[in-house]
Amino acid sequence: MLVALAFYVGWENRAFPLGSLQEPGPGYMPLLLALFLGAMGLLIALWGKNSAPVASMNWTEFSRAVVILAACAVATLALERIGYRLTVIALLVFFLGVVERRRPLPVALVALGFSFASFWVIGDLLHVPLPRSPWGL
Repeated sequence: MLVALAFYVGWENRAFPLGSLQEPGPGYMPLLLALFLGAMGLLIALWGKNSAPVASMNWTEFSRAVVILAACAVATLALERIGYRLTVIALLVFFLGVVERRRPLPVALVALGFSFASFWVIGDLLHVPLPRSPWGL
């Protein structure tokens, strides 16, 4: 299925110009992702039979994975409503403070620092429009 999906993405990607290595076009990254997906699909098809069955694996971190996935879903819904910075702050406080149970001061510093630094890099330096909160944050 992965190889078939890679072929489909590669085929549909013909509509976009590739550009060059120095100036990649809009079709450059989807083509790289399709090639990577196809290579991983081939590796799984060739050597996947040597891996352990899924039923024999211990899923000790299953509940933690569900919590992380649910937090990401909530953050996705909150992104447009409360803005990028507040969403990232809330997500990192939840991950570091609640899930990982770190001390409050490092959690606050990391959440604030990462939120504002990543907004500055992505929004200001790269000029990618990021959602702002209703309060301008």
